[in-house]
Amino acid sequence: MSLDLATGLVPRGARAASTMARASVATLRASIRHHRVYLFLILGYGLAMIVAGALSGGSAVINLQIFSEPLLVLTAVPAIVTVLGHAIWVMVVVRPEGALAPAIVSDFRDRFLTARRLADFLVVAGTGPLFFSIFGSFKQMVPYLNPFSWDATLMSWDRALHGGQHAWLLLQPWLATPWLTSAINVVYNIWIIILFGIFLWQAWSTRRPALRMQFLLSFVLCWIVVGTVLATVFSSAGPVFYGRVTGLDDPYAPLMRYLYTARESFPVWSLAVQEMLWNAYANRHMVVGGGISAMPSMHVAIAVLFALLGWRIGRRAGIALTLFALIIQIGSVHLGWHYAIDGYVAAVTTMAIWFAVGRALRGSRRGTRPAPRNRPPRRGSRNASAASLERGNAS
Repeated sequence: MSLDLATGLVPRGARAASTMARASVATLRASIRHHRVYLFLILGYGLAMIVAGALSGGSAVINLQIFSEPLLVLTAVPAIVTVLGHAIWVMVVVRPEGALAPAIVSDFRDRFLTARRLADFLVVAGTGPLFFSIFGSFKQMVPYLNPFSWDATLMSWDRALHGGQHAWLLLQPWLATPWLTSAINVVYNIWIIILFGIFLWQAWSTRRPALRMQFLLSFVLCWIVVGTVLATVFSSAGPVFYGRVTGLDDPYAPLMRYLYTARESFPVWSLAVQEMLWNAYANRHMVVGGGISAMPSMHVAIAVLFALLGWRIGRRAGIALTLFALIIQIGSVHLGWHYAIDGYVAAVTTMAIWFAVGRALRGSRRGTRPAPRNRPPRRGSRNASAASLERGNAS
């Protein structure tokens, strides 16, 4: 529709589009304000990475797009599943009268495509590739900022904590069966799918806004505090690389021999990944999921965070995600990735972050509550009598 030159009036369709655009921009701005702490954390994290890269003397490789394609794929898959699942739900449960396709589209639009939901998802998921790329660059920077030096100490602490025995030896009588090792490795690998699945779910969710914000802030802080700050301070490579980085007798060599033997019967994917990580480290190649860091365990930290979220959602979710966290802790030791103490420190730190964030959010909500209005005193009360007396004196 063209502009009416005689009247100078803008066509109704153009005015509606302009109004919708302004409303969309306003909604996006409101969402950015709502997520300002989340965004400031990511911005500060990125600036810290740039400073750390400069301190590494150019040894580090920085790539802010390394997770863009993987996260795009991992976003598309649940989106497709959601669309298909919703269509099936409308057909089976709702059973609308009339044409089915328009009913499915209309219900999906009203239920999921609200302006605020889309804005919130865009702010969180849209910054996801940048955030994970910052972490990936930081992780692969760790040995250049602080060369691996804690493995021998962590091994000693871990052994002392378990009564003079290595944790993997305590697990071996229970787990040293190839099919069971392979099953544990499957769960360990599924962690990455659950990671992005829950992250995207919380980015999209609007049911529990306070819990959602507690999760998102805790999620970011876990990667920063556990996966970057503590990982740099306690720079270590883990049991699988113990002999390579320490040059000492390797108490984990028997574990690795068992894993290679088990692989002859059932798949043990961790072994190939471990060699890929070592080759990338030795050749200074930037790879998706690259970087070597043992203390603390990010696998355990994020699994514990999911368990904390699960218990707030419901008992079943809490139990399921707690069992998942326990398997991740056991698998991190059994597959040679971590000293057991790496998981313990990660779990305690994650719980401290979760409860600190929750307390801070509750405090901020109390601080922003409007002041109570001055209500008129109830009839017959002492204050009412006093107020009546004052009115009489004034007259």
